[in-house]
Amino acid sequence: MRTYATIIDLLQMEGPGLQDYVTPTELNELLAGILNHGYIADRYIDDLKRSTKARVATDDDTTRADLLTWIRWELEVAVEQRDEDAKEEAHQNKLDAMRKVVAVEERYTGLIHFRKSELIAEAREMGIQKNAIADALGVSRPTLDAWIREREDRALFNDAIYTLVRRDTSKQGQEMLFKVLGIRDTSAQASVFLAGLSTRTLDDLREGEQELLARAEKRARELA
Repeated sequence: MRTYATIIDLLQMEGPGLQDYVTPTELNELLAGILNHGYIADRYIDDLKRSTKARVATDDDTTRADLLTWIRWELEVAVEQRDEDAKEEAHQNKLDAMRKVVAVEERYTGLIHFRKSELIAEAREMGIQKNAIADALGVSRPTLDAWIREREDRALFNDAIYTLVRRDTSKQGQEMLFKVLGIRDTSAQASVFLAGLSTRTLDDLREGEQELLARAEKRARELA
């Protein structure tokens, strides 16, 4: 049996720590001042007397006094840890709130952009002049032209990418292509489309598919 000079020496070498020894409820009661420290100290001493592995050289009164000191130390550490945990949780909650706001903003921005794009297409089908459309949207004519071209590019790349996905592309290639279907970043679509196109030939495609992919490739290389 190992002998230690004090109970604190024993606990520092072999444990257990206070939070390992008491229940969560008891720990809360100790921190709140509801549970007497002496109750836990007596529990330690009773367990020590039954132990066949270690003992201390001090008498019961000294051991109990040492335990009370050690329990106070452990509670101070527990309070510091809880404060740190609460601070970390508060920080994480704040960051999560920011991420949610950004996600909502991105979603509504995307929906607004999509609806705006639809309205532009509908207005053009009705024969409304571009200058009038630009004025209604509060943008310049070059900006409107860029939006129209972006919509046309996205439609072209979506069709071309979907054609590649359907035509015997590897599983890895399909996953890569699926990720850019429908996204607003046409430059990203162009890059991924060219990467997917480089892994196969067009010989086994129908004439219309070949023509579609050829147009998409030309436009993708202009954007690359």
